[in-house]
Amino acid sequence: MIIHRNKGQALLEIVLTMPVLLALLLGAYASTRTSILKSRAESAAFTETLRVGRNYRGIERELSMSILPEEETVDIRSARKRGRRLLPAPFPSLAGSTTAAVEVRKRWNEIGAPRWMPTVRILQQTESNVDCWGKDTSSGERVRRWVQGIVLLGVIH
Repeated sequence: MIIHRNKGQALLEIVLTMPVLLALLLGAYASTRTSILKSRAESAAFTETLRVGRNYRGIERELSMSILPEEETVDIRSARKRGRRLLPAPFPSLAGSTTAAVEVRKRWNEIGAPRWMPTVRILQQTESNVDCWGKDTSSGERVRRWVQGIVLLGVIH
């Protein structure tokens, strides 16, 4: 059995399937790139929460460069909330919870920044009970007084 094909059939098949394959490839690239940016933003938000809670120096620029090294479209914000009581009433309350938010905006410059493809916007927020017990914090002072009182009571007893 001999199969005869028309000469234009292969070209027609390529023309019909190529846009679908390119759309699948673009979708895979976009979803992978977005998930990587989301992961980096989450890591930066946790790092910022720990940094603020422990009274370390500001590293917002370094965190921003770790997410998107070539662009200035990363906003890192942090704040502290008032004290929370984690232990029962006689124990001192701690300084409180710390929140951080990382917002990333990314245009698709790698593929020519097409207007029909929307800008990626990622907002990652975290909240933790990170407490610094250093000498210059209210929590550290309260905990230190509490421990000294227990030790003093033990010595007197």
